[in-house]
Amino acid sequence: MLTVGQALEGSARRHQDKPALIFGDQRLSYRELDQRANRMARAFLAQGLKPGDRVALLLPNGLSMAEAYFGLAKAGMVGVPLNLRWQPGEIIYAIQDAQVSMMLADRELAPMLNQAAGALPVFYTGGYEDSARDWDRLCQNESPEPPSVEVAEHDPWVIVYTSGTTGKPKGAVRSHFSNVIIALSLVSELGITPHDVGFAILPMFHVNSMWFVTLSMAVGATCVIYPHRAFHPGHVIEEMNRHKVTYSMFVPSLLTFLADAVEQGKIDPHSLRVMMTSSAPLDSTLRDRLIRGFPNVELYDLYGSTEYGAATMIRHEIGGILGSVGYPAIGQEVRILDDDRQRVPPGTVGEVYVRGPSLMSEYWRNPDATREAFTDDGFLTVGDMGYLTPEGILFLVDRKKDMIIVAGENVYPTEVENVLLSHPAVALAAVVGIPDPRRGERVAAMVVPRQGQEVEVGELAEMCRKALADYKRPYAIEVVDELPMGPAAKVVRRLAREQWMKNHPQES
Repeated sequence: MLTVGQALEGSARRHQDKPALIFGDQRLSYRELDQRANRMARAFLAQGLKPGDRVALLLPNGLSMAEAYFGLAKAGMVGVPLNLRWQPGEIIYAIQDAQVSMMLADRELAPMLNQAAGALPVFYTGGYEDSARDWDRLCQNESPEPPSVEVAEHDPWVIVYTSGTTGKPKGAVRSHFSNVIIALSLVSELGITPHDVGFAILPMFHVNSMWFVTLSMAVGATCVIYPHRAFHPGHVIEEMNRHKVTYSMFVPSLLTFLADAVEQGKIDPHSLRVMMTSSAPLDSTLRDRLIRGFPNVELYDLYGSTEYGAATMIRHEIGGILGSVGYPAIGQEVRILDDDRQRVPPGTVGEVYVRGPSLMSEYWRNPDATREAFTDDGFLTVGDMGYLTPEGILFLVDRKKDMIIVAGENVYPTEVENVLLSHPAVALAAVVGIPDPRRGERVAAMVVPRQGQEVEVGELAEMCRKALADYKRPYAIEVVDELPMGPAAKVVRRLAREQWMKNHPQES
């Protein structure tokens, strides 16, 4: 049986007193982590929850978030990680859509959750004045022995919400099996061993860090969790030096800082041996700086998604292929299909479809979206366009159609446009991604007023501030006379972006 709880238990038997997790000055051995996950599982059950019930997690990086993931796995329950940057309306949508029975949150979020959670039971970590809702105290009173719960490998473990192409996020249901398979395939591909030290940099409500911690715990490695609430490249370098990190996943915007740091002598270049990146292609200059600066490193580009897991990967070499996301990962198949879902010849652009053991099960309570995403023979698409070479190497042409990636966070234009269009004076809106050297991209918006009306940009900005997480908000909103329209009377974002870049040549 490949369940997340069993993966942890196996490592706890083999590596009892070895450090499993490090968070700042806190450390947990494998034995301690396993026992704390057992206590947490029993605490969930003590609240009257049953296997299959959903529990929302609104927690920052830390030991509690990791314990919650593994505790829910052992209790047969389903975690629903929520983005800490979401506004109350975004949180309310997710907890209602997922039909959660309980929420586990950081105590500092209590004032906000009085508005967002409604009647939902909320318990707090980090110590809370109301002992009945102090989750740490409740867990301490539970037994460290495993709960008597049967968990099957294809039972759901998490529901992860992705930004929706039609404005509303969709919950990707991921099983124990699919998540453990991601861990095992990456361990095999990358050669991770119990002697390694990993570094989970991104927030743990992201699948990226969730999979990273699962990978580390499954193989018996030590995993360092980024300990700061606010992200800063200097802190990343401090942690890497302090713990002699050997492998990590880096967002593209961080890679330049790493190349600068190693060239300036600010980071030990010898410990790191596996460097992973995704979301944006590397240029040859940065690739070569990294490979030369870190003499022991193997640099990989991974392509995947919340729904896929890791679909393809490529190991970069000086003088090697650029612009490709590589070959299918172990167990994965990639096909390029046309609009009729027929295979196209090598070199022909079409929609990317993936089949393999790491795929999500379905979109939660959304059978129409699930049918639209899956083919009859089990291939899944998230809307990316690309082509395969005759050798089977995948090149992406467009990422999820119009998706914008801001420092690793996905932003779908429709969600932002819907907020702008809710203003009574706005007739049309277009949201596009603009290149940004630090974040990769940033969000820009153009709006067309209704005839005879005026649009106040400040009002639109305030609407976005109240309705959207900060990374989704446009850094600039411009009022324009017209936007490029297609035959179906819809705004063509590709042409709208060209319009923006023409009007702002300094940003190209």
